[in-house]
Amino acid sequence: MKHQSIRSYWHVAFASLVLVGMIIGCSAIPIPLPFAPTPLPPNMLLYDNVPVSLTIKTGMLLPGTSIAYQGKTETGQAKVLITGLLAPKQVADTVDWQGTPAPNVNLKLNTRVATFDDQSLTLVGTARLEISNVTVQPGGAPGTPQMEFKAPVTFSLKKDEMVPGTRIAYVGSKPEGAQFLGLDGYPYRKELDSLQSVSRLNPKVFLQLDLRVLSYSETGIVLGGTADIKIEQ
Repeated sequence: MKHQSIRSYWHVAFASLVLVGMIIGCSAIPIPLPFAPTPLPPNMLLYDNVPVSLTIKTGMLLPGTSIAYQGKTETGQAKVLITGLLAPKQVADTVDWQGTPAPNVNLKLNTRVATFDDQSLTLVGTARLEISNVTVQPGGAPGTPQMEFKAPVTFSLKKDEMVPGTRIAYVGSKPEGAQFLGLDGYPYRKELDSLQSVSRLNPKVFLQLDLRVLSYSETGIVLGGTADIKIEQ
């Protein structure tokens, strides 16, 4: 009973730490930098600090990676294999990985073990996605995804600037609302109105944006919402 109480305490403590980390990581509060961030190439998209919860069934690989789970060791640890090397893990231990799950996609996972048993292992943490050689093709439907990420996003755009990952541009403030070029149908949105876009970024990456207008003026607009990124098989 004493061992069970200690284990429960650590599970609660770890979950609390993860929750605090995700809240801080997803915060929209701007942090002033002493230098200008390096601009991305025009054909690259970056999604950083994306919260993830990943489950690997016993005897399986995490799709798109070289992380595998083989159940428990004789001493009760999680038997994790990273690039084929045994890495015994306990709850709250790190499991990091970096690689290319699809062409022109660089993925970096920074996770920790949340839970594990004889059936599966669950990792929680953050992901960093770099998608290069982006050629936006609006519309379409996704294929079978091997990995999927939902990233909180905020876009501060100047007039005539395109929403990243789309062919939609903000063209200014009108009496009817914020006016966009590249939308099908009605081109105006007012504050808190929704804006959705689906597009293929490259042969293996599909993007769906679910946004809302946070504020706009004649010179710019702020959009916020989520980016659903599917990396296909």
